Amino acid sequence: MHEHAECRGCHKRLDGSPYSRGGIARNPDTGKMAKANYYGGWVCSRECDFRASLELEQSMPGHGHGQTQISPEARRRIDRNWP
Repeated sequence: MHEHAECRGCHKRLDGSPYSRGGIARNPDTGKMAKANYYGGWVCSRECDFRASLELEQSMPGHGHGQTQISPEARRRIDRNWP
């Protein structure tokens, strides 16, 4: 288990608490707040939010590594996180 906050998409170290401990996290490069991914975990950008969702969905039964789109629910969360 990580003792520091980490982006689920790019694995960059973030300032703040690990997602599993609650609290907040911030991107040290931009100073912007990290967002919570639809499936859990901190993400530091829209691209990382998409990447984290896609990687998790590709590992789900009935999906595959050839999948290129994410579920509508995960897409809505990304759109809310990164308007």
